[in-house]
Parts: sequence; structure tokens; C-alpha cells
Amino acid sequence: MSAGAEAGAVPILTYHSLDDSGSVISVSPASFRTHMQTLRDAVFSGIALGRLLDGWEGMAPLPPRPVVLTFDDAFSNFAESARPTLEAFRFGATVFAVAGRCGGTNDWPGQLARVPRLPLLSATGLRELAAAGFEIGSHGLTHARLDGLSAAEAEREVAGSKRALEEAVGRSVEVFAYPYGRGNGTVRAIAAAHYRASCGVELASAHARDDRHRLPRIDAYYLRHPTLFRTLGTPLGRGYLALRAVGRRLRGGAYRA
Repeated sequence: MSAGAEAGAVPILTYHSLDDSGSVISVSPASFRTHMQTLRDAVFSGIALGRLLDGWEGMAPLPPRPVVLTFDDAFSNFAESARPTLEAFRFGATVFAVAGRCGGTNDWPGQLARVPRLPLLSATGLRELAAAGFEIGSHGLTHARLDGLSAAEAEREVAGSKRALEEAVGRSVEVFAYPYGRGNGTVRAIAAAHYRASCGVELASAHARDDRHRLPRIDAYYLRHPTLFRTLGTPLGRGYLALRAVGRRLRGGAYRA
């Protein structure tokens, strides 16, 4: 896993639901545990996005071989399946919550029919995670496609979700993930006015030189098989993800985040 790692590259991994359905948003709990064990065996350090930003900005040293672990939508199964595993390995993580859906389900407009409808963490659940040291970020107010909204509507989604989550968890919310990875110049400018950094879904590792409001992430669904996961950070892995990125663009950019 370490051979040929690109200098300065930090993978930001995206998970969604940890369940056994096999859906396009799902990684099984067993596979997730294997992923985390693989990271530990390769001497990676799982961290939250905020800690990466602190390192890039010279506020605190980064641990050896950092990899950022992010979870979109804030499914309830994060608390049931991800949290115990992350705590066992002493890994951090960022949970991007849909502020207007806390305690509901992921049945927002535009959701793919083949995606299972699953419960999301409540405000209480998010507060418990924040108190345990997990970073809470925003994934919008309603999971809307932001690049199709007016500036005023995008402001409500981006800034309104921050206010709602800060009230819910009782602490600052400083990072954002664009729903479906969709963000144009207007949306990114709004995000930059309210957050330290914002993530998209480009299949690549991140660098300190990157635009803080256009950070790439690697969807763990593409690496769910243990053999593929072990290629993370290698030339073979980068080549594989580049091919998947091309295929996704040819399909019209079918983003799930």
C-alpha cells in the first residue's frame, strides 16, 4: 500500500451507509472493519477533515500517513457500526449531516430508487458523536443540488444548515460537503464565506495546494473489495481511480454523495 505513494497526497475517503444491502451508497460493516484494519496495518492515521486543515495551516502537526475519513448523510448506522470500529483503532472522522433531515430518513427528492431508505442520526445522536470527539460537518439543509438553485436558495442551504447544526450540536461547524458533489462558482463562494473547507467527489487525493472549497474525495464504494482497498495511495490505485473517474464522466457524472 505504501510503495509509490504520491508525495504530499492525502486521501479523503467518503463513506455513506454501513449496511449489507450492497447498494451504491453502502459498504458492509465487515468490509469497513477490514478497511480500517488495512489502514492500521499500513501505518495510516485516520483523522477528521479539520485536523488535516490544522496541519496544512501550521496549527498542529499531522500524524504519520494521514487519511481523512468522512461519512456523508449521517446515517444512524454510523453510531452502530462505524463508531465502535473507529474508536477501537483510535481514528477520527468527519460526519456530514443533512441539517433539515436529522432524525428522519434519506428519502429526499432526487434520491435514486435503488438506494435503500435508512434512518439518519437525530440531533441528540449528533451531539453524542461531537462530545465523543467526532467532527460534525454540513451536507446542506435538504440535500438539494446546489448548482441548480438561485444564490439566495444556495445561501439558505449552505449557511442555514451551518446555523441549524451548530444549534443542534452546541459547537462550531466548520466544514461542508456539496450534496451530489454539485457546486458552481457561486456556491463555492458562499461556502467559502462560511466554512474552512468544502468537499466535492472528484476521485483523487488532496494536496495542501488545492482550492480549500474544491477538495477531492475518494468514494470508498469503489474500493470496497479488500484487494482494491490495499491499492490506496499507490500508482496502481491512482490509475484505477482515474479510469473510474473517466467512466463516471462518460455516464454523465452520476454522483451519489
